[in-house]
This record gives sequence, structure tokens and C-alpha cells, in this order.
Amino acid sequence: MLAIVVTTGASAQVETAPTGQSAGSADQVAEIIVTAQRREQNLQDVPASVTAFDSASLEAQSVLNLTDLNSKVPNVVLAPVGAYPYASAFFIRGLGFADVESTFEPSVGVEMNGVYLARNSGALQDFFDIESVEILRGPQGTLYGRNTIGGVVSVRTKRPGDSFAGEGQLTFGDRGRVEARAALETPLGDTLAVRASMLYKTYNGYNYNATTGEKVGGNEVWSGRLTLVARPSDTLEATLVADFDRERGSGAAFRNASLPGDVYYNFSPDTGTPTPAVPAGNSDPTDPYTIYSDTPLFANLDTWGLAFSLDWAIGGAKVTAVTGYREFKDRVQSDYDASALPFFSALRDQKHEQFSQEIRIASDGKSRLDYVLGAFFMHQSYDITNAQSGLIYDGATVPQIASQSNTAWAGFGQLDFHATDALTLTAGGRYSYEKKRFTNQPLFFPASMTYRDNWDNFSPKLGISYQVNPDVLAYVTWSKGFRSGGYNGRAASFTSAGPYDAETVSSFEGGLKTELFDRRVRFNLAAFSSTYTDMQVGTQGLTSGGVYESIVTNAGKGRIDGIESELQWVLGGGFSINANAAYLNARFKENFTDLTSDGIDNPTDNSDLPFAYAPKWSGSLGLFYDADVGIGKLNGSVNAVYMDDLYTSGGAANRTSDVQLRPSNVLVDATLGLQSEQGWRIGVWVKNAFDKTVINNTFGLGPLGFLRIYSPPRTFGVDLGYKF
Repeated sequence: MLAIVVTTGASAQVETAPTGQSAGSADQVAEIIVTAQRREQNLQDVPASVTAFDSASLEAQSVLNLTDLNSKVPNVVLAPVGAYPYASAFFIRGLGFADVESTFEPSVGVEMNGVYLARNSGALQDFFDIESVEILRGPQGTLYGRNTIGGVVSVRTKRPGDSFAGEGQLTFGDRGRVEARAALETPLGDTLAVRASMLYKTYNGYNYNATTGEKVGGNEVWSGRLTLVARPSDTLEATLVADFDRERGSGAAFRNASLPGDVYYNFSPDTGTPTPAVPAGNSDPTDPYTIYSDTPLFANLDTWGLAFSLDWAIGGAKVTAVTGYREFKDRVQSDYDASALPFFSALRDQKHEQFSQEIRIASDGKSRLDYVLGAFFMHQSYDITNAQSGLIYDGATVPQIASQSNTAWAGFGQLDFHATDALTLTAGGRYSYEKKRFTNQPLFFPASMTYRDNWDNFSPKLGISYQVNPDVLAYVTWSKGFRSGGYNGRAASFTSAGPYDAETVSSFEGGLKTELFDRRVRFNLAAFSSTYTDMQVGTQGLTSGGVYESIVTNAGKGRIDGIESELQWVLGGGFSINANAAYLNARFKENFTDLTSDGIDNPTDNSDLPFAYAPKWSGSLGLFYDADVGIGKLNGSVNAVYMDDLYTSGGAANRTSDVQLRPSNVLVDATLGLQSEQGWRIGVWVKNAFDKTVINNTFGLGPLGFLRIYSPPRTFGVDLGYKF
């Protein structure tokens, strides 16, 4: 570490500020410190839409991964990609990404310990030893860069303190759930500290395969993390985080949701048509958790990474350097006919790696002119073999082989000029340049073809904020962002590989941040209007040769308007309320795409089709209790989350059918825990308490039909923990 400090010189620093809460009064909302603008700030002083959760609030709500925060933040949908449970389908303000193809870029950026995760695969690892989560809404092109047009989800893991300490937790739940979490930290001399943590999990799943007689959806997880922090002086801190995650699961449980006229409609016993293993009439169409696959299903994931950061305070500013490296491997076998017939299956074998380096300097927020200046570099590459087989190919197995390398550079800066003690003017921008090389050998092609292209972009930001009084901040911002162009990783011909252009967004936002009634109430409000050009729209279907492909094209323009509100209210006596409500109006202004699946390029105007994952109304209401009861601290919560109707996939089917619609629903979670003065803790929790049947997503395969994945039914468990 010290060698790197010397060679890096004045360009070195780490992100030291965790999201946290001050002690304060029990009858006031706690002060929350965030790093959304790359420096430590009170949440209420940040002129942007940010929601933060610290470790205590995550524990109180039994948050097991990021999807447990779904809709607890306004206009934010956090879900897994149904076909790949470990991959994230994150949508913020109607913009997101619900695929795992590595050539397709995400719309919501995810970073772990300051390192940007270039792919959404592997972004849904189980939570353990988490310090904080910050969710930024709206385009973050200036400070966070490419592929953040929807927003950013930033996760920070725990750091060791200056004393010997540890914690452990056992979880037992339904369907064979057993989890063990443990962490231990200790100082190593006066300047070095270490923290080691681990997670083990086993789970049987909630689906049943009537063809094989086996349970589906289970997994076994081993994860670990080692964190070293060196503080050789009061002005210098270095942190190294090394982590790994190994998952072995049974893969996606597809249900046949095809319509009359689709090829797959006759494959399902739910429609009265027998299959070799399940006679007609023996199935239960009302049971969404029974499937009929004949193909062995599995989803194996191995990933590891390093995040090294330096934080150097130099005369009213901090210089930060964050270096990241990650490797990701997955091997997934899926049954894409969801039946007992060997009609269409696929085996994906993929490896991805990335290296990134960011260096920036940020003022300490105490000057008339505050600034953040920095530079960013990233290189990533992947290789994949997607072997498809079945009767659809006359029983043959045919591979598609693809690879890509991508190099990106950026320079960025933001200036905040405090014209008066109340008025601040903001200006910033980021210039980005990247190049990609893509190689593809489509199905049935004896040779490959290599493509090269590059893109650049400038994303500016302007803003005005005014501190009306110490408890009220008003702000208006205009910002731009972009989502990188690229290639179609599943192209079934050389001509459909692309490239497609970058997508850009221009967004206006105005908001109020308030703390009222002697800080018993925190109420934040934001309204926004975003215009998207060169929108990237995905289509799926069969070519004229009968080969399935999924491609992205620049369809045209879109417009999204919305309003968001967040409320925290300390009622007293240990009780408090957290609530949010959001309205979203997302629509296409132009959408020229080819949705015919006939292999002929004949786009038509489909601007009447709805956005996917863009519910008009959403919100949540939570009641929390936290108070001393003599033998310890009792805490509990009840959270109700509402999500309006939303389409989980695009396509022409949404014009005539609701097959891809997820109906509106209300899901209720609850927790109750007791923390003793001796460090012991016992807690019980239940998710989806009223056992609502909720669709995770439905997607089409052109004229073949539709496949569907359901979210978990009611699940419950008990936690036993100890801290010292």
C-alpha cells in the first residue's frame, strides 16, 4: 500500500465517507451524510434526488439484497432479470435494462465501493456486511458518466474500526433456507486495521418441476470479503477490499404464457394439450410455481474483485484515486420452450473482466467556490459461447460465438459558486470517448466477422439552488447524459450486428428539501421532465431463416415526466413513519421499429406502445418502532409497497394483449427484533406477508410464444445474531 502511495503521489485518495446518521435527538429525524456529489454532505444540502439507507435501517428491514428496496424509493424498480436471477433489472424514472447480453449497456449505473460495475450480471449478490446504499435518481452524466441516464445505485461495504469487534448471524427460514453471516475486525498496530466477513446460504427454491419431480429455484452461495485500511497519517488513508462470490443454482423456472396461435400454445398442459410427461388435465393453471421443463436447469456464477482506494487531504481539498478490477464467469442452461418437449434449450458460457481507474480532486465545501475535477479510464472484455439445441434445429446443437473489447476515457468537472450564503450556482460537464471491437459468429455461420466503432459525448449540467431558510432548500437543475452505443450480441446475421448509436437524455428537475416542526418531519419533493433522443429499443423474434435473435435499434424519441415525494415523520414514543409517492408519465414520441419477426427490415411507427417498467403510480408506507424496553432495544416495522400496472417487456403484443402486463399489487413486509444489552439479537421477518402472486416478468420469443417468471410467494424466517 505504501509503495502505491509513493508512486501515485498527490493523485491519491479513497472514498471515506459512509452514508450515516448523526446521533441527534430521538424525537428528530436523523442527519444523513451522503457522498452523492463526490464529497461528504448532509442529504438535505444536496440539490438532487437522493435516497440513502444506512446499515441500521437495512438490518431493521431485513434487506437481503437490493431487490428488497424495490419501490421503497420513489420511481425506482429494483428486480432480478427473470431468466438470470443473479442479474439486475433496475429501472429508475422509467429507464432501465432487463437483459444480460454483454453488448447491451445498462441504463442505471451500479457501483460497489466506488467501482463501477460495467455489467448488470452479478449485481444482485446477497447482502452481507453492508454499510450503506445510496440511490440517485435522474441522469448522472457529469459525475458518474456513461450508462447512468436513469440514475445510480451505490453500495458501500463496512470498514474496520479502531478496536477488536465482531458480529455473526444465523438465519433459518421456510423452503430449507439456512444462512450464516459473520464478520471480525481488529487493529494491527497503530496504523492498520482489518475486517473479514463471509456469507453462506442454501435454499431449496419455491418452484416444482412436474416433469422431473424436482424443486427448482434453489441455490447455494459462498461469499467472502477482506478489507484492509491503512491510516499512516491524519491526512492519508488507503483501503483495499477483496471479495469473491460463488453461486450454484438451479436456474430460471419458466412458465408457458403463450397465446392461441403461438407455437408454444400447444406445448402446455395448462391449455388442455398433453405432453409426454404431463397428460392433459393433470396440471393446475392457477398454480404459477409448477413448471414442466425437461432440460436440466442450472445457473452457476463465479466472480471476484479488488477495489483499492486512496484518500489524501491536501489543504482544503481531497484527492481520490479508486482502482478496480473484476472477473465474472457464468454458465447457465435454460429451457426456452418451458415444456417436457426437447424443442428449444440454450447453454450460455461467458467470461467477463474489467479494469477501471478514477482520479479526482474535490474541495472540502468550505470555500466560496467548490469544485470536483477528475478523469476516468476503463477497459472491459468478454467472451461467450451460446449453444442452442432442440427440435427447433432438427435435434442439432449449434453455437453462437461472440466477444467484445471496450475501452473508455472521460474527463469531468463540476463547479459550485456560492454567490451568497443562500444562493449557489452550479455548472459542470463530462467529455467521454470510447471504442469497441465486436466479433460475432452467428448460428449456422462457418466464420466470424469483426466490427469496430467509437462514440464520444459531452454531458453538461447547470443548476441553481437557494437556501430559503436553514430548513428549506429549493433547487432547479438541467443535465444531460448518454447511454453508449454498441452492437447486437445475439445477431443472427452479419447485417443485423449493428452498430446502433448512443442514446442521449436531457432532463429538467426542480425540487424542495425541507425539515419541519423542529426536525420531526422531513419532506422532500421533486418534479422532472426528461427528453430522450436516439432511444435504444430492443426487439426479439425470428429471422426469415427461422433463427431467433434479439437486437437493439435507435427507435426515435421519448418523453418522461414525473413527480416524487418522500416523507419521514418521527411520531414520538419510538414510532416513526417513512413514506413515498411517485407519478410517472412515460411515452414514446417516435418509435420506428420492426416488430414483425419475419426477417425483413420493415420498421413502422409504434409510438403508441407503452414503456416497459414504467408504472404510472407507485409508493410505499412504512411504520417503524424503535425503543428501549428494559432488557434491550425492541424494533419492528411494517412496510406496504404499491406498484401500478406495468409492462415487463416491449413489443407489438402490448397493443392487443395484456400477456406481458404485471397487474397492480400491494406487497407487505414485516419485521420484529430484540437487541439485548449483552449484544444478542433475535428477529423474525416475513416478506410478501399476504402471499400475493406477482409476475416478475414475461417476455416474447417472436411467433414461438411467451415465457413468464413469477416472484417469490410468502417467505419468512428468524434471525439469531450476536455483536461484540
